[in-house]
Amino acid sequence: MTENKHLLHKASIPVRWGDMDSYGHVNNTLYLQYLEEARVAWFECAGISLNSGTIAPVVLQTLHTYLKPVTHPATVKIELFLGAIGRSSLVLEHRLTTLEAPEITYGEGHCKLVWVDHGHNTSVPLPEHLRNQLSALSAGAAT
Repeated sequence: MTENKHLLHKASIPVRWGDMDSYGHVNNTLYLQYLEEARVAWFECAGISLNSGTIAPVVLQTLHTYLKPVTHPATVKIELFLGAIGRSSLVLEHRLTTLEAPEITYGEGHCKLVWVDHGHNTSVPLPEHLRNQLSALSAGAAT
């Protein structure tokens, strides 16, 4: 799924004992929180403010395929890859592994984000600096 995609960001998140469910593995809802943490860290690195102004990305769609269960103790490794770039949307693809077994893919999927003007409740074009940055990356990957 993420083959030949441009890597945008890597995040490491320790699995807490409390993340486990009664089946002895990380609860399925926690994976979405891990992915959110990785996205927010990438936003910060890319200069995308989530706390100022009325224009910010919102999650339109999230898909995560659970391939293998993660158990405690572990450190989840999330890689974010550049997916499709739209007028007001961006797809971030992801792969989830662990520090302890990086060769095993525990999950994969994507998140579609849409930039919204919250004051007017309408979608707006991607910020120009982000579009330029991502377009340069995808053009470099194509060569």
